[in-house]
Amino acid sequence: MTYNEFRKKLCSIDVSKQCFVFLADRIRSDNYRGIQFSQHNRYDMDVIFTMLDELYKIAGTEKMVIRTSDLKKRPANLPEEASYAIYVDNLSKKLGRCTQDSVRKNLFVDLHRMGLIERFKPDKTRLKPYENGIKKYVQISDLGLDFIKTEHSLFERKLRYTRAIDTLTKGLADELLTIVDLDGNITETEFQFFFSFCDKKLDGHIYTVTELVEFIKEFRRLSRLQQDYAIRIVKDYCDPKTFQGDKTNKRDFHNWLNETQQIFMLMSQTAYYELNAGELCIRIGKDALYENKERLIRSRTEKEEYFKQHAVSKTKGFELHHIVPLCWAKTALEFATLDVWKNLIYIDGYNHAVITQNKNQHIKLGFTGNDITFTDFTADEVYCVYIKNVLYNTKHKDLMLLYNQDLLNSCGVSF
Repeated sequence: MTYNEFRKKLCSIDVSKQCFVFLADRIRSDNYRGIQFSQHNRYDMDVIFTMLDELYKIAGTEKMVIRTSDLKKRPANLPEEASYAIYVDNLSKKLGRCTQDSVRKNLFVDLHRMGLIERFKPDKTRLKPYENGIKKYVQISDLGLDFIKTEHSLFERKLRYTRAIDTLTKGLADELLTIVDLDGNITETEFQFFFSFCDKKLDGHIYTVTELVEFIKEFRRLSRLQQDYAIRIVKDYCDPKTFQGDKTNKRDFHNWLNETQQIFMLMSQTAYYELNAGELCIRIGKDALYENKERLIRSRTEKEEYFKQHAVSKTKGFELHHIVPLCWAKTALEFATLDVWKNLIYIDGYNHAVITQNKNQHIKLGFTGNDITFTDFTADEVYCVYIKNVLYNTKHKDLMLLYNQDLLNSCGVSF
């Protein structure tokens, strides 16, 4: 089946549905898989807790020397690596796995990208999470220390782990809370076909979460037979054996689906979500952020309140964004103070993508005239021009600024 034949067949299921046009165009793109994270590391909150707890027991808040070469190249440890050897041996006894190579080359990579540890060069220069270079030292981070505190309840620890997962997935845990507009659940197919393309560019357009949620709503209005037929068409076309050339030229349905399943597994470990019959659902009930369905409705109402308070109309290409991320909440009460219209801003898809790709670190609000700035801890600034990049009521500038400052103070953040 040629691409044109595939596109015609898919879109003919219901010519009124734009979701099929998007899906066909997406599959044509080399970036058709959208969001991608590690598919190889398998762990849960207890494993991560054990790794950090053992690190703290051995090194405290000091830097620990680790190996800088594979065991097959240098089987013996150097004297300065003794603590690392003991650390990995302790992990192996407790977890029933782990080698010196797998810890430093795989697990420490994710722990760093979660913000739970820091890694350093031989000269003790701090490395960024995705930076290349020799890693000579590791050290538990402030977030890692907070995570292993014994006084936390299980739910409070899970909130901190949620922040770590959100950091690893570059803001996806928070982004997915948009499924509150989908009655709080999303299927594997809906995520794979649509949501996994959030903040990605196609034909010069960055697709916002709001647009993708509308595609999912369209897909849900189809009959079950139509949905199954669409899945079969996509699966038949995305068979790597029918493509020539390298991986870039091929389309692989099962690899694409496997990435969705890995993301669902990660998200189900957070305080936000749980898996139910293959669907990812917002967690509701005791020891959850949403006590009941009414609380979900209130969360949705806060978004509508933004448009009312700012006298702003919903605009294609713009996205509601939490200035201070929801995942910063350490208690249900803190979550409620973040999930309000005063912590929301309506910005264009490009700048929203810039902020989320930086793991939602641009949390300090500022104004230059009516233009808005969002600043992170490194003083990097995202500048949004009024009307062009950001839509809000200028009369609320003082209120917005004050609320942002109060939130940052309550989170113990200073710039």
